[in-house]
Amino acid sequence: MPVAAPFSDAIPCSVAPKAEAGERQRLRTLLVDNYDSYTLNLLQLLAQQLPSGAHILESVVVIRNDQYSWATVRDRILPYVDSVVISPGPGRPDRVGDFGVCGDLIRHTQADGVAVLGVCLGHQGIAAVFGGRVRASDVAVHGQTCDVAVTSRDSTLFDGVPDRFKVVRYHSLAVSEAAGEFPRELQVLARAAGCVQARDAAARHVGAVTTREVMALRHRTRPLFGVQFHPESISSDYGAQIIANFGSIARRQQQNQLRAGACAASAAIRPDVAALSLMAMARRSWGLISSAKPACRLRVQCEAVDLPAGCDAGAALFRHLYGDDAAPLWLDSGSGGGMSVMASALTPGSVTVRFAAASSRVSVVRLTGPRSSELVSSAYLPRADEPQGNGGSSSNVSPFWTWMQAVIDRTRAQQPLQQLAGGAAAPPAFQGGWVGYFGYEMRHGSDSGQASAGDDMPDAQLSFVDRCVVIDHCSVPPRAYVLALVSSSSCASAFAPRDAWIAHLGFRSCNLAADWISRQADRIRSWATAGQSHTRKGPSIADYKQPLVAMAPDLPRSAYVAAIDRAQEWIAQGESYEICLTTQFRLPLARHGATIRSAQDMLALYLCLRQRSPVPYGALLWFGDIGAGVASCSPERFLRTVASDDLHEQRWVEMKPIKGTCRRAPYPQTCSHSTSLQAESCCDSCLAEWERDDELRAKRLQSDVKERAENLMIVDLIRHDLNWIAHHANVQVPHLMAIESFASVHQMVSTIRAQLHPNIGDAAALAHCFPPGSMTGAPKLRTVQLLDKLEQSGTNGSSRRGVYSGCLGYFSAHGQSDWSVVIRTAVVDCNGSRLCVGAGGALTILSDPEAEWDEVETKLNSVLPGISQYVQSRQQ
Repeated sequence: MPVAAPFSDAIPCSVAPKAEAGERQRLRTLLVDNYDSYTLNLLQLLAQQLPSGAHILESVVVIRNDQYSWATVRDRILPYVDSVVISPGPGRPDRVGDFGVCGDLIRHTQADGVAVLGVCLGHQGIAAVFGGRVRASDVAVHGQTCDVAVTSRDSTLFDGVPDRFKVVRYHSLAVSEAAGEFPRELQVLARAAGCVQARDAAARHVGAVTTREVMALRHRTRPLFGVQFHPESISSDYGAQIIANFGSIARRQQQNQLRAGACAASAAIRPDVAALSLMAMARRSWGLISSAKPACRLRVQCEAVDLPAGCDAGAALFRHLYGDDAAPLWLDSGSGGGMSVMASALTPGSVTVRFAAASSRVSVVRLTGPRSSELVSSAYLPRADEPQGNGGSSSNVSPFWTWMQAVIDRTRAQQPLQQLAGGAAAPPAFQGGWVGYFGYEMRHGSDSGQASAGDDMPDAQLSFVDRCVVIDHCSVPPRAYVLALVSSSSCASAFAPRDAWIAHLGFRSCNLAADWISRQADRIRSWATAGQSHTRKGPSIADYKQPLVAMAPDLPRSAYVAAIDRAQEWIAQGESYEICLTTQFRLPLARHGATIRSAQDMLALYLCLRQRSPVPYGALLWFGDIGAGVASCSPERFLRTVASDDLHEQRWVEMKPIKGTCRRAPYPQTCSHSTSLQAESCCDSCLAEWERDDELRAKRLQSDVKERAENLMIVDLIRHDLNWIAHHANVQVPHLMAIESFASVHQMVSTIRAQLHPNIGDAAALAHCFPPGSMTGAPKLRTVQLLDKLEQSGTNGSSRRGVYSGCLGYFSAHGQSDWSVVIRTAVVDCNGSRLCVGAGGALTILSDPEAEWDEVETKLNSVLPGISQYVQSRQQ
């Protein structure tokens, strides 16, 4: 895994203009979420309007559109707020299942004068409530930056906004202006201007189309406003100004109500009302866990060993230390640009936690041999859809995630390494802890997607690492840290019998830990001085010349293309903005004489993949007792958490989604100016031509409208996810749509960061953002439900993705974590007899079905040569 670099100053998503002092009185807002994946970006803009020192939970109540009955909203919430913001969302405003209480809110608030702002679906809902017609858009637009022209200045909603400005649009429906279809009570404030990109399905061509659809409206006599575009998007201009203007309108309305004696002076939202908010419920749930003192503190012991410059501190060192291990765990920065963790799950102080979402069973096992284990503890947790506590669970909080957070808190290092001897080197980002994965079906415990009956692989699997070697590839020279965790001898009595296993994690004494560290450090030193055979060789990126093995997809090409057509129909109907369709490719290893029977076989497979696809987030996991393993060559970080240097008072979270992929230019193998067959001997002219071609491909990717729309949709989704857990609702985007290049592909990558709320632990942060938005699309929940239908039409009749599309990484004992998205990954199960690779892509209204299948093959081919090389080696 790449080393956790310190956070630099980041670009704020949007900066609200400073309000006049007289306008900064407290404004209490109800924000209604229509199950969208951008709602909490509106919360961030609302937070910027708060007076200095005001807390967001005292000023904004966030509820889902069906969380409470209309009577509860009307009687227990609405009397205590001054404004209402209705979010975007999937579906139609004239369907109660999509719009919930929002229609009643618009009808009620227009009568009593409470200011309302509807965004996208909320905007359409205002028109629908007053008898307007919501129709299909002239052009479905999702994730595109477009012009909007202000057509009326009768309202102050666009004060400080130029007559023409850029916004981001996500919509397939629009308010009709046809005769008799636009309500007389409403007035158009802005329309679309300029061109958007649309796809001609018949010509398989994307071209510019001009539209003039309604982009903003207001009620002529009541403070009701709607905007079709998304002011909260990272790429919308003047979004903060528009929200600030709405706040000023609501404050003036509040003053009018006060003068008329229709309401009491505004104060903080009452505690009993604030307690109904989704945000407050989530903070309470995680706060109960984080407030509990861990019962068993661990101590970290460490010795650093400097390695020779240029040595292969990757594969060669891993083979030396763990090549014969029966349960290896390797988090591998194969590109040599970060941090690697080398460890084993088969140690006296380790256990492995497994969870099956279908049965909600958590098991704790201790590996006892190459193909054996013993059950230490097991329990059936309440299902995510079962009532918990006071009759319900808050968003994204489920039993296994909270169970895991409690375990992490109880296996925390009491004295983590702050700095090493002499103070010259920073401590390693991983200091022992939990290593493993969360499969895609863990969404059952985070976004309420339905779990399926499982196969051989647990839905989550994490091993406690009580001893390991951490390689810092960035230091000069490279450095190996030999680490061990020592448990307190007095902690055993603190646990209930079913949790007693926690007390037995780690070394039993400092002397035993020191002895292991000394022996392992000596092994590293002897390896480092053994000779020149460990010199690193450049990665092989040459095309694989042997025949590729045939892997059968669950969704063959014709079925996949048909699924794309169906997905685009849903997008056109407003059910989703972006759908990340995938399929599984399967290879019966036993039929090819390549069954993986041991950790050494699994290592051989991983090394074949690694040689041809070096990446920052490689990984090897093998669990011999169930004959299953993971060999991952992922280029994508999902999420990491880091602590600041000021005594861990601040913690930060970072996510780096990839959306947008293209093949790199073929590297020249020969040229007309050279008689050599070696690529290294190509002349400067050929290499320069290759560089120009390669750079041109990267630039085309970065400027492609469809690819940029895909990336932007996921960036805005992740900002929403992070606003669940961010301190002061302040999410930042320091890098938007940057190009990162790997061995075979260019990819478009964005970086999103936020300061974590103090109550949010590492598992909580992961749960709130799971599954990765780059693997689902947006809005996340509705889109996942659509994906279940699309992907279940495969040959095996199951929509399970398994480990693929989940995340893989670590929770460090000192309170940091780093997780990659499980893509470009081979998953082995069925006692080593079957290998599966998932691949897919993001679909939008601009997608060309045949081109999307080509992208699937491109992604599969990033790992297929390595798999083929492994199979061929077993057949010799």
